[in-house]
Amino acid sequence: MIELGRDDYDVFANRVLWSLFGITTVIVGLRIFCRLHFRHAQRVGLGLDDFITVLCLFLSLAVCILVTIATGYGLGKHAYDLTDYQRTNALKYNAIINAVLIWQFSLPKFAIIAILKRILNYGTRTAVLFWTLGITSQACFLAVSVWWFKQCDPVEFGWDKSIEGGTCADISVMSNLAYFTSAYSAFLDIFFAFYPIPFIMRLNMPLRARLAVAGALSLSALAFVASVVKLAALGQAFAISATDPTYPVPYLDILGMAEGYILIICSSLPTLGPLFRAAKGRITSRGTSTNKSGANVGSSLHSLHKSFAHSKEQRHTDEIEGSIGGNSSSVDDIPLVTSALPPSFDAPVAGIQKTVNISMTSVIVEPESHPKQNSARIL
Repeated sequence: MIELGRDDYDVFANRVLWSLFGITTVIVGLRIFCRLHFRHAQRVGLGLDDFITVLCLFLSLAVCILVTIATGYGLGKHAYDLTDYQRTNALKYNAIINAVLIWQFSLPKFAIIAILKRILNYGTRTAVLFWTLGITSQACFLAVSVWWFKQCDPVEFGWDKSIEGGTCADISVMSNLAYFTSAYSAFLDIFFAFYPIPFIMRLNMPLRARLAVAGALSLSALAFVASVVKLAALGQAFAISATDPTYPVPYLDILGMAEGYILIICSSLPTLGPLFRAAKGRITSRGTSTNKSGANVGSSLHSLHKSFAHSKEQRHTDEIEGSIGGNSSSVDDIPLVTSALPPSFDAPVAGIQKTVNISMTSVIVEPESHPKQNSARIL
């Protein structure tokens, strides 16, 4: 997993982490724009999921800054190539990074729980299940975060081995905690990726919209892949850290941050639906206006006559397309609206209207007289 012959993990980590942060920032920025710009159409604005996502983005920024500072002291390089001053500061910032980093890929799970509430509006039992899983995972991450500093006495002995009388707990304690929390995190990633799909497919939405939302959320399974790769690399990383503690750390930082970025992006994709539809509608309207400018009156009358001749068949076709989610639009944006507002009978009916003149004639026949004809005309 870890390329032992590579000596530029410090440069590599900075490039990867800052690139991922830039991509994630753009997507989260579009998410906030959609929430604010389309809040009237969606009938809702910013929610708990948005605030959690922004918090995770700030944590990502903090970790990127800390990694940049730590690599400046030599984190990612071999310990024997560093001075005592560089090694001490690199390990100190490494402890801070690990204490903050685990929250960057654990808190996005709450963002997914919150956005699932908007989409599915699940009940009390499902809420208890989701939040229990989320809170217990945070308890595990809190234990790891605290243990990073409590494993050595005094705390400074964790990065400054020159302190006399300092002691540290066996490395197996941290190793076991890291394995358990990473495995639990991987389980939650795969659980929240696929568990909601059957419920999303039952929503009152066009088929394409349901597939898009389910697909976007299921992409969080990539975070599960990142967790599995991190689990496979933990054993080798701890073995290397026993003799070269500064070298393998950035590799694990990349995997941990990648997991968090994937969760943030996947929880943001379903909220970008209004933006995609607005862009598609603008492109479609331009094409439609161009086609209409070249049409003549004769073709329009012919189309009008044809539409009346096939109105029944067309209505039947529209009903079929609507039932399978063909090209029909839906009011069920994210957050969802369960049903459209009932139509008002006082409102004018959109579309083509036709006035029909009806004439009625009655004939009165009397014996030995001429027929008398009365007529009435109804508009």
